[in-house]
Amino acid sequence: MSAFLGSIRDLPIRQKMLVAIIGTSMLVLVINASVSLLLGWNSTKTRIERELKITSQIYAENVSAALSFNDDVAARTLLASLKSLPELELACVFRGGVSRQTVVFAEYNPLLSKTPCKSVGALGDSGPDSTHIEAISPVTIDSEPIGYIYLRRSVDDLVASSKVAGVTVVLTLVICVAVAYGLASFFRGLVEQPIQRLLGVTQKLSQEPDLATRVEKFANDEIGKLFDSFNHMIAQIQDRDSQLQATRKELEVRLGEIEATNSTLNQTLLRLKKTQEQLVHQEKMASLGALVAGVAHEINTPIGVGVTASSTLHSSTEEALENYEAGRLTDSGLRRYMSMAIQSANILMTNLNRAANLIHSFKQVAVDQSSSETRRFNLYEYVEEVLLSLRPRLKKTLIKVNVNIDKSIQVHSYPGAISQVITNLVMNSLVHGFPDNQPGSISLGAECDEGGLITLIYADDGEGISEQNLRKVFDPFFTTRRAAGGSGLGMHIVYNLVTQQLGGKIDIHSEQGRGVLVQLTFPVDIRQAGVPS
Repeated sequence: MSAFLGSIRDLPIRQKMLVAIIGTSMLVLVINASVSLLLGWNSTKTRIERELKITSQIYAENVSAALSFNDDVAARTLLASLKSLPELELACVFRGGVSRQTVVFAEYNPLLSKTPCKSVGALGDSGPDSTHIEAISPVTIDSEPIGYIYLRRSVDDLVASSKVAGVTVVLTLVICVAVAYGLASFFRGLVEQPIQRLLGVTQKLSQEPDLATRVEKFANDEIGKLFDSFNHMIAQIQDRDSQLQATRKELEVRLGEIEATNSTLNQTLLRLKKTQEQLVHQEKMASLGALVAGVAHEINTPIGVGVTASSTLHSSTEEALENYEAGRLTDSGLRRYMSMAIQSANILMTNLNRAANLIHSFKQVAVDQSSSETRRFNLYEYVEEVLLSLRPRLKKTLIKVNVNIDKSIQVHSYPGAISQVITNLVMNSLVHGFPDNQPGSISLGAECDEGGLITLIYADDGEGISEQNLRKVFDPFFTTRRAAGGSGLGMHIVYNLVTQQLGGKIDIHSEQGRGVLVQLTFPVDIRQAGVPS
């Protein structure tokens, strides 16, 4: 069915119209003829059955006397009068009631069949037969059944009349199809011609786009409205095409301007990137310079004390030597000299060790900050070294630093990045969290989970950050102390170091007046985390 519908769908319109009109006409005629034939057949058959039933009842009344007196001759004579019915094939009179076995009493057999009445049998034994019409009526005397009469008629005349009606229907169908074909051809021209013209115009437009082309309207019917809509659509397309051409020219001009602007912006962006890189480098160098200056100032104190102690020891040694050579060195003088020498040596050793520790810490932190190499180190010990390098700045404040880091955590990462991050966070707290030398505390804690991630918590109880500034704290060049020389790159550098070099993430939480909490998460082994170097 679907294949048939698909083949009909692909036919030209003229053939579709022919199929539609002729098919509809044939379908209507066939249905009408079939219904008429069926109704005629049923009506005629019902009439014949009724007539045959009435005949059987009349003959049943007439044959009752012959059956009662056992006069079979009279019964056969009566049945012979049925010859006026040429379609009657058989008439039988049976003797016997309902409770007795019936026997053939008389029969009329115009077709000379061999004992056909015996084949009929008792009442209702003959069964239905589509080639005959049967009628059975009881023969009674005083309402007492003594037998019955059986009539059988052929339906040949009915079939013959049906065949004649069928031939008439077929001839009528042929004539109607011919008329429908002529009408369909006529109306097909009325519909197909304007459609063919519309098709020709569309094909021409597809090959040679001339938007000035219009279709000539034939009539004011639906196809004419279709032509009006088509012409209106072409006019709109023509207007839009003109607008598009003008817009295209305008876009070409603007595109040239945009390209020039983009070129300028790219150059400006390159300059900004170079400037940012220079500023970041300057920030790192400034941090390293501040570290150098602070450590140099811090080292100056133990070195100065050592120089004083060594000078005192030198003078006392010369004086003791002079007394010894002159023979004036007494036991008490030697004891004073030995006591002073031991004290000076202790002072020298204490201050030189202090200076050595400062120099070691400064050397390690400075090398790490100026290097981009990875190494294995103990996180607690390294944080202590970083804080030791920051001690020159911290000792001038009223801030207490607490370190609560698991001493067993071993890290293989970029120590310079961690040093820079802690330094920037501490300096940020000193500058922004505790202005005007306010007292407070800074805490550093870290722990390592089973997944190989380190969570480092940095917190202070300073002034905190407002909600408005918290959203921009990692933006480059954002600072609230630009008048005091702030560059706005400290936290931006921290963010880049954590997310790019350390391969981690950073979150910051703060409220105005309630301090700052910075949470850093990064892998304990940068090599296994897949972070590019």
